[in-house]
Amino acid sequence: MTPRVLGAPLTVTPVADGHGGWSAELELDPDWPIFAEHFPGNPMFPGSLTVRLMSALAESALGAARYEVREVRFGTALVPPAVVRLRAVPDPARTDTLRCQVLLSTTDGETVAARGEVTRHVHR
Repeated sequence: MTPRVLGAPLTVTPVADGHGGWSAELELDPDWPIFAEHFPGNPMFPGSLTVRLMSALAESALGAARYEVREVRFGTALVPPAVVRLRAVPDPARTDTLRCQVLLSTTDGETVAARGEVTRHVHR
């Protein structure tokens, strides 16, 4: 099943780079209702939804499970209209963890908007 963020599909594809990674892309539509509220006159994609993008990428790439997103660092705001690209690669030291990057892609190039680790949540 394709995850959706604010009603838009998040299509995840394997990256053919030999590292076993995944990528996804989402177009930020300035007409989405959330941008009227967050923030009026200065629209910005919420940080909590940026974290949700990382989790959705892991769910789609690795299968349905509960994931914990941690070590998140924000670099720049995701401001529409823009394309958001997500990349995830397995952590070579921990088989249950992906290293994720959220990139803001504009006509000026790509900027790291956020990065973090997504780990399969284990019940104890």
